Amino acid sequence: MTTTGVADATETAQTDSNSPAHVSTVLTTGQTLDVESRFESASDRPTRGENWSTPRVTEAVATLDRNVTVVATQGFYVSDERAELAAFLANGTVVYYDDRYRVYFDVDPVEAERYTVEYIAAEHLTGDACGPVGGEPCTRNVVTRVNLTTGEEEQVYSEVTERVYSARWHDVDRINETHLLVADIVDDGVYAVDTRDGSVAWRWNASAHYDREQGGSEGDWTHINDVEALADGSVVVSPRNMDEVVFLEPGPDGWAVNESRTLGTAENHDVLYEQHNPDYIPADRGGPAVLVADSENGRIVEYERTAEGWNRTWKWRDVRLQWPRDADRLPDGNTLVVDSHGDRVAEVGVNDTVVWSADVGMPYDVERLGTGDESSGGPAAPYRAVVGERPGDAASVVANVTNASGVGSGSEPRRSLADRFWLGLKTLVPSLLANGALYVAPSWVRFSDLAFATTAVSTGIVWSVSEFYWSQYSLAGLARRATVVGRRAFAAIRRR
Repeated sequence: MTTTGVADATETAQTDSNSPAHVSTVLTTGQTLDVESRFESASDRPTRGENWSTPRVTEAVATLDRNVTVVATQGFYVSDERAELAAFLANGTVVYYDDRYRVYFDVDPVEAERYTVEYIAAEHLTGDACGPVGGEPCTRNVVTRVNLTTGEEEQVYSEVTERVYSARWHDVDRINETHLLVADIVDDGVYAVDTRDGSVAWRWNASAHYDREQGGSEGDWTHINDVEALADGSVVVSPRNMDEVVFLEPGPDGWAVNESRTLGTAENHDVLYEQHNPDYIPADRGGPAVLVADSENGRIVEYERTAEGWNRTWKWRDVRLQWPRDADRLPDGNTLVVDSHGDRVAEVGVNDTVVWSADVGMPYDVERLGTGDESSGGPAAPYRAVVGERPGDAASVVANVTNASGVGSGSEPRRSLADRFWLGLKTLVPSLLANGALYVAPSWVRFSDLAFATTAVSTGIVWSVSEFYWSQYSLAGLARRATVVGRRAFAAIRRR
């Protein structure tokens, strides 16, 4: 993303004091916007589309048309952080906000609709509402289409599923106007559903490919968190707990995994470790390649498919990145990243530095309107720089590059001593332990807070034990003193 025209647009985007998104600063390259505090203001009043009616914001949207960012957040379960679906401009002006549901996961732009998106959310139910699934609590998964400029919405599909945890759909993908692909996290599979009557056109079960000894425990076996229908008729699936991205293809016996296309190996964490939201980049844009948030490895990676297999062509992380769960390649070669435990959305430039970011609590999925669904308009990693420099879309630029070897591959940015220390510490601390602690911690806690708190508590315990041991009030010392006092008392009694 470039910042051309942002300063001028910021002035036109100033809202009056009654707006829940008052802006008073000018965006500069690399600046982090505190969008989360503006979400707090927006939550105090109904804002579903109402901000867009003001002429100043409308003018800003026209100027910053390609820079409207939509984010879905998961919220926190043991603290005060709400889940939300929100849209905001490059300068932080919030133009849409909704927090009715317990959790929001995937959000996708609707084809041929400039400011309309479909999102998936969930609410927790009890009582009679859970009757169809045999008991409470349960979850209602909802797919909704909303026009961000008017707030008008339509419920596309919903389904009640048993239990709450590992029962909320993380992703759906539209096949056509009547059918959706569902990443079925509850029953470990993928199916195509007709949204008009709920009938299932076809289904693939993970048990047809995986052994039950692999993956997670009962109730969260595969944790399928993403599904994507490709133009070639295949389907990309992300079974998180298998550390793999698989490709389903139709055959005479139904849908099955094409093992020759599988990215990753179960429990080989050097390739993938509990990944989220893989995006497929086709050959005409420099692929075939997969851009994926390698969550427990704390990095964004891209792999290119060659005759020999998958080859990693790009890796990115910075000192703040913690549990990334989405990455979209933009048409200009930049990469839009969701940093869930870093509480931000960040845009990474072709030189691998953060050119823009916004503080957002526990984000899960992000889209930049006007750039296509997920990474559908962006180039593969080796072409990022050349696409940003030449006119035309990614496909036309890639077609005119005769040799992509090393093109736009970027270089490891120079890091300060402090950054190297923190990155080294993250490598030493088991990621599942750190991310699990952050998941249940208050919303303001970051990895550095955990590190300082752990160090302080450990130091206090060691100091206390050492002091107690070496002091005269140690357990051994107390026992000896008690023995001496007892003997003296007994002797005194006998003398009487």
